[in-house]
Amino acid sequence: MIRLDGVGQVFEGREGRVVALEEIDLHVKPNEFVTLIGRSGCGKSTLLRLIAGLLPPTSGAVSVAGEPVTRPRRDVSFMFQRPALLPWRSVLSNVMLPVEIDGGDGDRGRAAYRDRAHDLLDLVGLKGFERRLPYELSGGMQQRVSLCRSLIRDPQVMLMDEPFSALDALTRTELSEELQRIKMELATTIVFVTHSIEEAVVLADRVVVLTPRPGRLREVVDIDIPRPRSLGQNAHLTEVAQISGLLHGLLAEKSVDDLRPVDEVRP
Repeated sequence: MIRLDGVGQVFEGREGRVVALEEIDLHVKPNEFVTLIGRSGCGKSTLLRLIAGLLPPTSGAVSVAGEPVTRPRRDVSFMFQRPALLPWRSVLSNVMLPVEIDGGDGDRGRAAYRDRAHDLLDLVGLKGFERRLPYELSGGMQQRVSLCRSLIRDPQVMLMDEPFSALDALTRTELSEELQRIKMELATTIVFVTHSIEEAVVLADRVVVLTPRPGRLREVVDIDIPRPRSLGQNAHLTEVAQISGLLHGLLAEKSVDDLRPVDEVRP
Protein backbone atom coordinates (compact mmCIF):
# COMPACT_ATOMS: atom_id res chain seq x y z
CA MET A 1 0.00 0.00 0.00
CA ILE A 2 2.85 2.39 0.87
CA ARG A 3 6.37 2.27 -0.59
CA LEU A 4 9.32 4.46 0.28
CA ASP A 5 12.39 3.63 -1.78
CA GLY A 6 15.67 5.36 -1.02
CA VAL A 7 13.86 8.37 0.41
CA GLY A 8 15.91 11.27 1.74
CA GLN A 9 14.92 14.73 2.92
CA VAL A 10 17.20 17.76 3.25
CA PHE A 11 16.10 21.16 4.52
CA GLU A 12 17.98 24.32 3.67
CA GLY A 13 18.17 26.68 6.67
CA ARG A 14 19.83 29.97 7.48
CA GLU A 15 22.73 28.15 9.10
CA GLY A 16 23.16 25.48 6.44
CA ARG A 17 21.73 22.16 5.34
CA VAL A 18 19.88 19.87 7.72
CA VAL A 19 19.65 16.23 6.68
CA ALA A 20 16.35 15.03 8.20
CA LEU A 21 16.02 11.59 6.54
CA GLU A 22 18.47 9.42 4.66
CA GLU A 23 18.00 6.27 2.52
CA ILE A 24 14.62 5.22 3.92
CA ASP A 25 13.35 1.94 2.43
CA LEU A 26 9.99 0.99 3.91
CA HIS A 27 7.07 -1.01 2.51
CA VAL A 28 3.73 -1.05 4.35
CA LYS A 29 1.20 -3.74 3.44
CA PRO A 30 -2.55 -3.11 2.99
CA ASN A 31 -4.47 -3.07 6.28
CA GLU A 32 -1.23 -3.03 8.28
CA PHE A 33 -0.71 -0.93 11.41
CA VAL A 34 2.83 0.45 11.56
CA THR A 35 4.15 2.67 14.35
CA LEU A 36 7.21 4.92 14.03
CA ILE A 37 9.40 5.63 17.04
CA GLY A 38 12.67 7.49 17.49
CA ARG A 39 14.26 10.40 19.29
CA SER A 40 12.87 13.93 18.83
CA GLY A 41 14.04 15.42 15.55
CA CYS A 42 14.73 12.11 13.81
CA GLY A 43 12.25 12.83 11.00
CA LYS A 44 9.13 10.86 12.03
CA SER A 45 6.70 13.68 11.25
CA THR A 46 8.62 14.52 8.08
CA LEU A 47 8.14 10.92 6.95
CA LEU A 48 4.37 11.23 7.41
CA ARG A 49 4.29 14.46 5.42
CA LEU A 50 6.16 12.80 2.56
CA ILE A 51 3.60 9.98 2.44
CA ALA A 52 0.77 12.52 2.61
CA GLY A 53 2.12 14.48 -0.35
CA LEU A 54 2.55 17.62 1.77
CA LEU A 55 6.28 17.62 1.09
CA PRO A 56 8.26 16.40 -1.94
CA PRO A 57 11.23 14.15 -1.11
CA THR A 58 14.71 15.47 -1.86
CA SER A 59 15.67 12.02 -3.13
CA GLY A 60 14.04 8.65 -3.66
CA ALA A 61 10.39 7.82 -4.43
CA VAL A 62 7.15 7.61 -2.44
CA SER A 63 4.06 5.79 -3.71
CA VAL A 64 0.62 4.91 -2.33
CA ALA A 65 -1.51 2.14 -3.84
CA GLY A 66 0.97 1.81 -6.70
CA GLU A 67 0.84 5.49 -7.70
CA PRO A 68 3.66 8.04 -7.17
CA VAL A 69 2.80 10.63 -4.52
CA THR A 70 3.06 14.09 -6.04
CA ARG A 71 0.37 15.90 -4.05
CA PRO A 72 -2.20 15.20 -1.28
CA ARG A 73 -4.66 12.39 -2.08
CA ARG A 74 -8.32 12.16 -1.14
CA ASP A 75 -7.87 8.57 0.06
CA VAL A 76 -5.09 9.50 2.52
CA SER A 77 -6.09 11.23 5.78
CA PHE A 78 -3.84 13.00 8.25
CA MET A 79 -4.54 13.29 12.00
CA PHE A 80 -2.41 15.78 13.93
CA GLN A 81 -1.33 16.00 17.57
CA ARG A 82 -4.19 18.34 18.45
CA PRO A 83 -7.80 18.06 17.27
CA ALA A 84 -7.70 21.36 15.30
CA LEU A 85 -11.51 21.60 15.36
CA LEU A 86 -13.14 24.80 14.12
CA PRO A 87 -14.62 26.33 17.31
CA TRP A 88 -17.69 27.81 15.61
CA ARG A 89 -18.75 24.55 13.98
CA SER A 90 -20.69 21.77 15.66
CA VAL A 91 -19.28 18.27 16.15
CA LEU A 92 -21.15 16.97 13.11
CA SER A 93 -20.13 19.97 11.01
CA ASN A 94 -16.46 19.48 11.94
CA VAL A 95 -16.64 15.81 10.91
CA MET A 96 -18.21 16.82 7.58
CA LEU A 97 -15.55 19.46 6.80
CA PRO A 98 -13.42 17.28 4.42
CA VAL A 99 -16.57 16.44 2.43
CA GLU A 100 -17.42 20.13 2.06
CA ILE A 101 -13.87 20.98 0.97
CA ASP A 102 -13.96 18.23 -1.68
CA GLY A 103 -17.39 19.24 -2.94
CA GLY A 104 -19.29 16.35 -1.36
CA ASP A 105 -20.06 14.50 -4.62
CA GLY A 106 -23.38 16.34 -4.98
CA ASP A 107 -26.39 16.53 -2.68
CA ARG A 108 -26.96 12.78 -2.67
CA GLY A 109 -23.32 12.22 -1.86
CA ARG A 110 -23.44 14.71 1.02
CA ALA A 111 -26.49 12.97 2.45
CA ALA A 112 -24.66 9.64 2.39
CA TYR A 113 -21.62 11.18 4.08
CA ARG A 114 -23.87 12.74 6.73
CA ASP A 115 -25.25 9.29 7.49
CA ARG A 116 -21.69 7.97 7.70
CA ALA A 117 -20.72 10.82 10.04
CA HIS A 118 -23.54 9.81 12.39
CA ASP A 119 -22.40 6.18 12.22
CA LEU A 120 -18.79 7.15 13.02
CA LEU A 121 -19.80 9.32 15.96
CA ASP A 122 -21.86 6.43 17.26
CA LEU A 123 -18.86 4.13 16.74
CA VAL A 124 -16.63 6.27 18.99
CA GLY A 125 -19.29 6.82 21.65
CA LEU A 126 -20.36 10.36 20.72
CA LYS A 127 -23.95 9.71 19.73
CA GLY A 128 -26.04 12.60 21.03
CA PHE A 129 -23.18 15.11 20.84
CA GLU A 130 -23.64 15.97 17.15
CA ARG A 131 -24.78 19.56 17.82
CA ARG A 132 -22.29 20.36 20.57
CA LEU A 133 -19.47 22.84 20.00
CA PRO A 134 -15.83 21.87 20.62
CA TYR A 135 -15.51 23.88 23.85
CA GLU A 136 -18.28 21.73 25.34
CA LEU A 137 -16.19 18.57 24.92
CA SER A 138 -13.28 17.12 26.88
CA GLY A 139 -9.88 16.71 25.22
CA GLY A 140 -10.50 13.01 24.64
CA MET A 141 -13.90 13.68 23.09
CA GLN A 142 -12.38 16.29 20.79
CA GLN A 143 -9.80 13.75 19.60
CA ARG A 144 -12.63 11.29 18.92
CA VAL A 145 -14.24 13.96 16.70
CA SER A 146 -10.92 14.45 14.92
CA LEU A 147 -10.67 10.68 14.41
CA CYS A 148 -14.16 10.62 12.85
CA ARG A 149 -13.17 13.50 10.56
CA SER A 150 -10.13 11.48 9.44
CA LEU A 151 -12.37 8.50 8.63
CA ILE A 152 -15.27 10.30 6.94
CA ARG A 153 -14.03 9.71 3.39
CA ASP A 154 -13.14 6.03 3.90
CA PRO A 155 -9.38 6.57 3.50
CA GLN A 156 -7.17 3.76 2.32
CA VAL A 157 -4.39 5.19 4.46
CA MET A 158 -4.48 7.02 7.80
CA LEU A 159 -1.41 8.98 8.92
CA MET A 160 -1.45 9.84 12.62
CA ASP A 161 1.14 12.19 14.15
CA GLU A 162 1.13 11.65 17.94
CA PRO A 163 -2.65 12.15 18.14
CA PHE A 164 -2.90 11.09 21.79
CA SER A 165 0.20 12.83 23.19
CA ALA A 166 -1.67 15.68 24.92
CA LEU A 167 -4.15 13.41 26.71
CA ASP A 168 -4.05 12.02 30.23
CA ALA A 169 -2.88 8.42 30.65
CA LEU A 170 -6.34 6.88 31.13
CA THR A 171 -7.91 8.69 28.15
CA ARG A 172 -4.88 7.79 26.05
CA THR A 173 -5.34 4.11 26.92
CA GLU A 174 -9.05 4.27 26.12
CA LEU A 175 -8.44 5.88 22.73
CA SER A 176 -5.71 3.34 21.92
CA GLU A 177 -8.23 0.57 22.54
CA GLU A 178 -10.85 2.46 20.52
CA LEU A 179 -8.45 2.85 17.59
CA GLN A 180 -7.70 -0.89 17.59
CA ARG A 181 -11.41 -1.67 17.54
CA ILE A 182 -12.04 0.73 14.65
CA LYS A 183 -9.01 -0.67 12.81
CA MET A 184 -10.43 -4.20 13.03
CA GLU A 185 -13.86 -3.04 11.78
CA LEU A 186 -12.64 -0.71 9.01
CA ALA A 187 -9.88 -2.12 6.78
CA THR A 188 -7.47 0.82 6.77
CA THR A 189 -3.68 1.03 6.56
CA ILE A 190 -2.31 3.11 9.44
CA VAL A 191 1.09 4.73 10.01
CA PHE A 192 1.23 6.12 13.55
CA VAL A 193 3.95 8.29 15.13
CA THR A 194 4.41 8.13 18.89
CA HIS A 195 7.03 8.82 21.56
CA SER A 196 5.50 6.18 23.82
CA ILE A 197 7.23 2.84 23.32
CA GLU A 198 4.46 0.95 25.13
CA GLU A 199 1.81 2.61 22.97
CA ALA A 200 3.77 1.66 19.86
CA VAL A 201 3.84 -1.99 20.94
CA VAL A 202 0.17 -2.14 21.94
CA LEU A 203 -1.03 -0.67 18.63
CA ALA A 204 1.31 -2.01 15.96
CA ASP A 205 1.72 -4.98 13.68
CA ARG A 206 5.28 -3.69 13.18
CA VAL A 207 7.31 -1.05 14.99
CA VAL A 208 9.80 0.93 12.88
CA VAL A 209 12.74 2.33 14.85
CA LEU A 210 14.52 5.38 13.39
CA THR A 211 18.04 6.53 14.26
CA PRO A 212 18.73 10.06 15.56
CA ARG A 213 19.04 12.66 12.81
CA PRO A 214 19.58 11.94 10.05
CA GLY A 215 16.74 9.49 10.40
CA ARG A 216 17.53 6.06 8.98
CA LEU A 217 15.85 2.71 9.51
CA ARG A 218 17.55 1.14 12.50
CA GLU A 219 15.23 -1.84 12.98
CA VAL A 220 11.74 -3.12 12.14
CA VAL A 221 10.23 -5.24 14.93
CA ASP A 222 7.25 -7.53 14.35
CA ILE A 223 4.62 -7.55 17.13
CA ASP A 224 2.99 -10.96 17.48
CA ILE A 225 0.52 -10.35 20.32
CA PRO A 226 -3.19 -11.28 19.90
CA ARG A 227 -5.65 -8.41 19.50
CA PRO A 228 -7.29 -6.53 21.07
CA ARG A 229 -4.40 -5.47 23.28
CA SER A 230 -4.31 -3.29 26.36
CA LEU A 231 -1.76 -2.35 28.99
CA GLY A 232 -4.51 -3.06 31.48
CA GLN A 233 -4.74 -6.74 30.50
CA ASN A 234 -2.43 -8.93 32.57
CA ALA A 235 -2.18 -11.43 29.71
CA HIS A 236 -0.31 -8.84 27.63
CA LEU A 237 1.86 -7.14 30.26
CA THR A 238 4.79 -9.55 30.06
CA GLU A 239 4.95 -9.59 26.26
CA VAL A 240 4.56 -5.82 26.00
CA ALA A 241 7.26 -5.31 28.63
CA GLN A 242 9.70 -7.65 26.87
CA ILE A 243 9.29 -6.00 23.46
CA SER A 244 9.34 -2.52 25.02
CA GLY A 245 12.66 -3.39 26.66
CA LEU A 246 14.08 -4.43 23.30
CA LEU A 247 12.91 -1.17 21.72
CA HIS A 248 14.35 0.90 24.60
CA GLY A 249 17.68 -0.77 23.92
CA LEU A 250 17.53 0.01 20.21
CA LEU A 251 16.71 3.66 20.88
CA ALA A 252 19.57 3.93 23.36
CA GLU A 253 22.15 2.68 20.86
CA LYS A 254 24.43 5.30 19.37
CA SER A 255 24.04 6.12 15.68
CA VAL A 256 26.93 6.20 13.23
CA ASP A 257 27.01 10.01 13.36
CA ASP A 258 27.06 9.98 17.18
CA LEU A 259 30.31 8.02 16.99
CA ARG A 260 32.06 10.40 14.56
CA PRO A 261 34.24 13.30 15.69
CA VAL A 262 32.23 16.51 16.00
CA ASP A 263 33.82 18.12 12.93
CA GLU A 264 32.78 15.15 10.78
CA VAL A 265 29.09 15.21 11.68
CA ARG A 266 27.00 16.63 8.88
CA PRO A 267 25.32 20.01 9.71
